[in-house]
Order: sequence, then C-alpha cells, then structure tokens
Amino acid sequence: MGKPILGIKNVDTFYGKIHALKDVSFEVNEAEIVTLIGSNGAGKTTTLNTISSILKPAKGEIVFNGQTISRIAPHIVAKGGIAHVPEGRKIFPKMTVEENLEMGAFRFNDNNKIKKNMDYVFELFPRLLERKKQKGGTLSGGEQQMLAMGRALMSEPTLLLLDEPSMGLAPLLVELIFESIKRLNSEGITILLVEQNAHKALKIAHRGYVLQTGSIVLTGTGAELLQNEMVKEAYLG
Repeated sequence: MGKPILGIKNVDTFYGKIHALKDVSFEVNEAEIVTLIGSNGAGKTTTLNTISSILKPAKGEIVFNGQTISRIAPHIVAKGGIAHVPEGRKIFPKMTVEENLEMGAFRFNDNNKIKKNMDYVFELFPRLLERKKQKGGTLSGGEQQMLAMGRALMSEPTLLLLDEPSMGLAPLLVELIFESIKRLNSEGITILLVEQNAHKALKIAHRGYVLQTGSIVLTGTGAELLQNEMVKEAYLG
C-alpha cells in the first residue's frame, strides 16, 4: 500500500452535548479501501462528517495529503480532493441527472473536462445515461445512489467517502454498487467506506476499523476482521 493520505489524530467531536467521537485515531493509505464498521450510533457518520468538515472536531487533527484540514470550510475540503457521498444520497430531486452531475464538477471551468468526466460516470453507470434528462427525484433508490456516487466522481476526487451506499437497495443493486467501488479503487481512487453490511464491506476492504460508542476498539485487515470472533458475533450475524 502507498503512503498515508488521510490521518485522523486523537479526534473528539460533539453533536450538541453528545460526545460522539472520543480520541479517535486512524489512517487511510493511498489506493486503499478502508471500512469503518459498527452499530447504529457508533460514530461512523460523525467520522465522515468530521473529515469533510461538516462537523468541526473539538480536539485533535485531521491531515489530508500533508495538510491540516480540521478547521477549514467544507467547500475548501471538497476542492482539495475529498468527495463525500452522504447517507441518504442527498441528490437534487428537481434537477435532471445531467444537472446533478454538473453540480459535482464545481472544481472545473473546462467544458471538455466536465464532458469527459460525465462520459466516465455514464460508462460506469449506464442506467444514468438512459435517464440523463430525468429529474433526480423520479429515480429509483438504486439509481439515486448511482447518481450520488457519479456526482462525487465528477470532481475527480483523490479520496471518496461513502456513507452506507447499499442501504435500502435490492441485492442485485448492492452487487452493482460494490463492483463499482472495487473498480474505482482499482483505478486509483482511495475509499473510506461506512457500511451496515459489514460482511460485504470487509470482503472488499484492505483494512477495517471497528467503532463502538465513539471509540475505535479493533483494527485489522478485512480478512482478519472477517475471522474475528467479536466481529462475527456483533456484526456478521
């Protein structure tokens, strides 16, 4: 694996008065898929929101590509190469597929580059090409997930944060989403994946971290965590 691209160092984050992350430290290396697993309320989404600067840490530091990003605005974090696909997709429902994708290309003024990136998204998710003039709100859940991922890819991210990409999707679409994650990683995108389906996530992850009530309690390769008795009992059912 490559050098560390993202470092989370002793981070505490609060949601109001709730102490959501407690002294969390981990790193993601270049070209890795790293997964965070844990039950609801463990702090997985809070971790991604803190990295993308939607939430500011009360303590600690977040370093991306050698730069401290813990105190800068979310749009600057995004411009620097981190794309966040939030839980619940959060597409623009009244805009067409094409317009949603254009919104993701905010880093660029070059129409040729934007077209090239859009062609890439349509090649990755052909269903979006078929629906490119359709409003986002009329798409199925799976198509909206493809659109949310496609919009993130329009910014040519170095690091992709994925929050529950398979949530609520039919099994065939879950397979498609996971295949696309593997492909993006094979093409050089580093991925930090939060996913309820721990079994699927650990199967494709190089490494994983287990979060419990805001603290990291376990780490290992995806294969090691799949074999871990505590992980089996708590998350692999």
